[in-house]
Amino acid sequence: MTETVLPIVQAVEVSKTYFLGRLAVPALRNVSLEVAPGEFVAIVGASGSGKSTLLHVLGGLTRPTAGRVIIAGQEYGSLSDAARTALRRNRIGFVFQRFNLLPTLDAAGNIDLARHIAGRAAGDARWRDRLIELLGIGARLRHRPAELSGGEQQRVAIARALVNRPSILLADEPTGNLDSKNSAAVLQILSDLNRDLGQTILMITHNPAAAAVARRTLHLRDGEIVPDGPI
Repeated sequence: MTETVLPIVQAVEVSKTYFLGRLAVPALRNVSLEVAPGEFVAIVGASGSGKSTLLHVLGGLTRPTAGRVIIAGQEYGSLSDAARTALRRNRIGFVFQRFNLLPTLDAAGNIDLARHIAGRAAGDARWRDRLIELLGIGARLRHRPAELSGGEQQRVAIARALVNRPSILLADEPTGNLDSKNSAAVLQILSDLNRDLGQTILMITHNPAAAAVARRTLHLRDGEIVPDGPI
């Protein structure tokens, strides 16, 4: 008998509406999707299509207006605020277009801060060291963000996101602030992490060329998942 594998991420008829006074502005319209363990999925859409809103809803950073979001078998809507925070901290890693590194900490401090916040100060040192080696940042650990290139900062941000072994990495335009050379390097790193470590990744991007590194692509237009085609 084949064992059923549950999705890491599941969205069921998710909608999100913002209100500007009395004006209702729909950002997501009945979005349903699933991401299985070990998948690398890209969501492609133009600016204003609802990509970032979708990622924020899936990551528990904002609540949907309607629908359900389930992460690793737990439905956000059934959890207290404290439990939602714990779920994000323990199950989800975030990488953003803006690297969001703390400027007063060096690269090692930024990575280790995530372990301290999760209560894992001792942590898995071998895993941390393996990440640092895979990301090629071993020689830059004592440098602060202002002393790192954009590509190096994003590598540190990826290490920080993965140091606690999250179930899924959510990447929001991870190459948006990088030149073409560093963009290609970061995309290759994400591909390698998925292939070699089995890391589940959901990446949003406006760039179909960036999405090509993923193993599956979904297209978002005007807040809706649409058939494959031009965005």
